[in-house]
Amino acid sequence: FRVMDYKGQRLSEYIYSILTILFGGVAWILGYVKGDFQVTFYGWAAGLALALLLCIPDWPMYNRNPVTWLEEVGKRNKVKSVGAGSTKTNKPKKSKKESETKSS
Repeated sequence: FRVMDYKGQRLSEYIYSILTILFGGVAWILGYVKGDFQVTFYGWAAGLALALLLCIPDWPMYNRNPVTWLEEVGKRNKVKSVGAGSTKTNKPKKSKKESETKSS
């Protein structure tokens, strides 16, 4: 099971944007010249269909830079956390003067 990598996602989005804008622009001009909105709509829809066919499936051109993930936590060397289960609190230490004045 392949998953599209991050650079592949960027490429897919770029192709989708270019095709949609290009076909939409050409279709708008043709529809304006012919005076028919249906030409504009069908031209844009054809570009959208082509963009969807190129961008939605996980084609091999989108998997050229696979992501390397970290190992699972259980497989790494286990490091003991310092102070785990300790009842000490992180209170600031008292200076000698403070402890002497409180005891008198």
